[in-house]
Amino acid sequence: MSARIEAAGAVVVRSNGAGRQVAVVHRPRRSDWSLPKGKLEGDERHEVAAVREVLEETGVRAALGPYLGERSYEVEGVPKRVRWWRATVLDEAPRDADHEIDDLRWLAADEAKDLLTYAEDRDLVDQALALPDTTATLVLRHAEAMKRAVWRDSGDPLADLDSARPLDDHGMEQALGLVDLLAAYAPRSVVSSDARRCRATVEPYAAHLGTDLQLEHDLSEEGCEDDPRATRDTVRRLLQAGGPAVWCTHRPVLPVALAALAAVLDLDKRDDALDPRLKPGAAVVLHRAADGSVAAIDRLPA
Repeated sequence: MSARIEAAGAVVVRSNGAGRQVAVVHRPRRSDWSLPKGKLEGDERHEVAAVREVLEETGVRAALGPYLGERSYEVEGVPKRVRWWRATVLDEAPRDADHEIDDLRWLAADEAKDLLTYAEDRDLVDQALALPDTTATLVLRHAEAMKRAVWRDSGDPLADLDSARPLDDHGMEQALGLVDLLAAYAPRSVVSSDARRCRATVEPYAAHLGTDLQLEHDLSEEGCEDDPRATRDTVRRLLQAGGPAVWCTHRPVLPVALAALAAVLDLDKRDDALDPRLKPGAAVVLHRAADGSVAAIDRLPA
C-alpha cells in the first residue's frame, strides 16, 4: 500500500456582533462543504501546514489554538491522516474564487453543521466551539547545543563560560525551522535566557517578527541554580504581562518554571502535558483564555 498522506486543517473561529462563527469552504472538484485543510508540502510541520492552508483557502491569517486531534480515513485506497487545530483570526483579506475553493462562508455553529458534508467536520465544530478563544504561551527548551566537552576543548576564548556555549549545526537548523512553527501560534513577546544557546534559538523568530529579545537571567541555568525563587518570581511576572509569548530556557530550569506555572495557574503539576522532559527544540504550549485560565495544554515535539 502507498505511504500515508499527511494533511492538516483548522476550525477557524471569529466573533462579531452576532456571536461566534466558523469558516466553511466549498470545493467544486469534490462538490462538498468542508473545513479548510490540505496536504503537507515536503517536510512541512502539520502546524505550519494548517496555518498555510487556512490562508490559502480563506484569506485568513490565523493563530493556532488547542489541538483537536486527528482523523484517519482512506482516499482511493491510500490511508490519509489529518491533524486538526482550533484557530482564531489575526487578520483577513478577500480571496477570489478559484478551481480549488469557489465559496467561503462564515456561519454560526448550527448553520455550519447543517451545511458541512462530513459528520467528522461537524464533530470538530462542536469540539472547537466548546473551547474559548485563547492565546499561546510557549515554554521552549533551546535547540541542540554544542556538547559541553567539545566547547571546553574548542580553544575559544570564552570556552570556560558555559553560558557562551553555542548551538551546533543541527541546532542552528532547528532555530531556523522554529520561525514558521512559532509563527503558527503568533507569539508577540520573545523572552529568552541570556545564555547564548537560548538567544540563538529564538533570535531568528524575533528577527522575523521585527522585535527585540527580552533577556531574563533568571531563566538561565546559572540564574536558576543561584536563586530558584527568583526564577519562580520571573515566571509569575511574565505571566502577568499577558499576551502571546514564547519563553526559551534550559532543561534544568524547566522543572522549576513549569512547577511555578502550575502553582500560579492552579494546574496539576503531575499532568503529563507539563512533563519537563523536553527534547532540544521542543515546547509546552499553554492556551490561555481571556480571563487568564488555561483552556488546554499541548506539547510541541522537536
